[in-house]
Amino acid sequence: MKKGPNMHPIDRVVRLIVGVSCVYIGFIDLSLISSRPVAILVGIFGIINLWAFITTRCPVYSAAGFSTATKTEEYTGT
Repeated sequence: MKKGPNMHPIDRVVRLIVGVSCVYIGFIDLSLISSRPVAILVGIFGIINLWAFITTRCPVYSAAGFSTATKTEEYTGT
């Protein structure tokens, strides 16, 4: 399994926007979701997206052996 980036830069920007939005909706503006457990799940989803943005690796992509990264972004070492 390759250990380098598996996300295209556009994919990363989308995850940044979704992640920040979900963290805001789930943890900061509590009036947007009335159910607290659902709000927490939305916030956790946001944190996962922010983590993927920071690390340039999506855990679901890794598990599926999928990559949106261009060939020049992928790690070529062992």
